[in-house]
Amino acid sequence: MLITPLYTRLQGMAEHEPLPGASGEKVTALVLGVGGNVSQGIQKALSMGALQVRVVAACVTPRAAGLYLADRAFVSPYATDPAFFAWLVEVCEREGVDVVLSGVEPVLSVLASKAGELRERTGAVAVVSEPGTLGVGMDKLKTAQWLAENGLNSPRTAEAADARAVTALAEEIGLPLVAKPRAGKGGHGVMLVESEADLEWAKSRSDYVVQELLGDPDTEYTVGCFSDSAGRVRGTMAMRRTLQDGTTVTAEAGSFPEVSAEAGRIAAALQPSGPCNVQLRIHEGKPVCFEINVRFSGTTPIRTRLGFNEVEAAIRHYALGHEATD
Repeated sequence: MLITPLYTRLQGMAEHEPLPGASGEKVTALVLGVGGNVSQGIQKALSMGALQVRVVAACVTPRAAGLYLADRAFVSPYATDPAFFAWLVEVCEREGVDVVLSGVEPVLSVLASKAGELRERTGAVAVVSEPGTLGVGMDKLKTAQWLAENGLNSPRTAEAADARAVTALAEEIGLPLVAKPRAGKGGHGVMLVESEADLEWAKSRSDYVVQELLGDPDTEYTVGCFSDSAGRVRGTMAMRRTLQDGTTVTAEAGSFPEVSAEAGRIAAALQPSGPCNVQLRIHEGKPVCFEINVRFSGTTPIRTRLGFNEVEAAIRHYALGHEATD
């Protein structure tokens, strides 16, 4: 079989009883990649919203926790599998899916290139940015270059494969520097460059960038932004955070006007379709962005708890056609 059902709610259990203040509108949302923390966070945000949402979940492994927190669940092909899109169309048609959501970048890449066809064939709306916009956030070299080209605060950066550029960067600002994979998330593979030996190692990595080390961990912020279909930034929420193994473990909400303003400028220039997460540190007295996730993020459910539900906003605006408000 192309698709394999795994789980439905117990017989006799009401599916998504209306929450206090619920709008009465009912939506079927397909959440892809629910083995990952971001897609599971999307599920959490859906459960905290006012919309009545029937959640269909999918993942490549039957052991993904998010499958067992859904009204209907399926094992999916990998996004890179040639059979993936045909599978997606079949699930959307079979389940009457209104909106497709994911926090998994390989999945988002496919959705970005196929969103128009998916909507034409099934009526389902994929909440995803254009491929070029998505690509700015998926490559840290492109991120730094795009920030600089748009006059936004950015870390001084060299492509690791460009030995002369790396040497020049080290001579200009000195050590330590930081080496990061161009693609990746959660701090995986990040290395502090503290010596000439470290610098030579970094130069050998064609898939890395080398950047100036920004600020310190006590001045790191994550900002959720939401933009409408006209590219207007409708809201931002900034939190100061602490990390463990690249994942936010504590987040402090507050008024951080300079941080929120810089993140808003970034989102306004980038014009994502819906969600965008901007990560910054205070460096030399100003907020400097070092990462953009053009998608929902791991802190999405935390912001939802605090009243900033970008998942529901995306469904209301992009799938249901409601006017987005500030």
